[in-house]
Amino acid sequence: MKRSPSVFLRAFLPVLLTAPLLAACLGSAPPVPRDHYYRLLVPPPPPGAEGAGGEILLPGVVMVELPQADGLLRERPLLYSQSGESHELQQHNYHYWNDVPPRMLQDQMVGYLRRSGVTGQVVTPDTRVRSDFRVTGKARRLERLLGGGPPRVFVEIELALLRLSDDTLLVVESYTAEEPAEGDSVEAAVVALNRATARIFDAFLTEIREAADQVAVQ
Repeated sequence: MKRSPSVFLRAFLPVLLTAPLLAACLGSAPPVPRDHYYRLLVPPPPPGAEGAGGEILLPGVVMVELPQADGLLRERPLLYSQSGESHELQQHNYHYWNDVPPRMLQDQMVGYLRRSGVTGQVVTPDTRVRSDFRVTGKARRLERLLGGGPPRVFVEIELALLRLSDDTLLVVESYTAEEPAEGDSVEAAVVALNRATARIFDAFLTEIREAADQVAVQ
């Protein structure tokens, strides 16, 4: 038996009436947050970082290896601790480093040592040249601390300097730096992370100067 057009109209009338309402609800949904990307930019060494008289303390070629890192530190999302304690860690949504932390730390260390004036040539393993010294490291913490006090950041990096002519370990230390953030934003935390990393690089450079008397030309 054929149904009249009015029967179909009555059947689909509720759908026709609710469709504009559904469209309005979907149209009012909040937009998805955009992704943010950040660079690690370590300030240059402080004035007078070179050796006495401006001489080069590490003559020859210094090879900066890619630092090691475990777990989440090998990924690009920024990390934070909501409780402010070292045992709890989370990843930010929509906030990323422009590269993985080990690669950024390697790039910044290369630039930092080149600007310091204490070394000869500073390269990475990609250059495939023979080196006289090797810098190795491991990134242990690079994160925001959001609980237990004002906003701040914490960085921990292990760094070592090896003289290859006689396999002498000139410097090895685990450096830590906690730095306050000038606000609650992620952007403020990134600025603080740059400052904290610079403090660690400065401390490493101080250790190099103190070990300079062991770096006689072979």
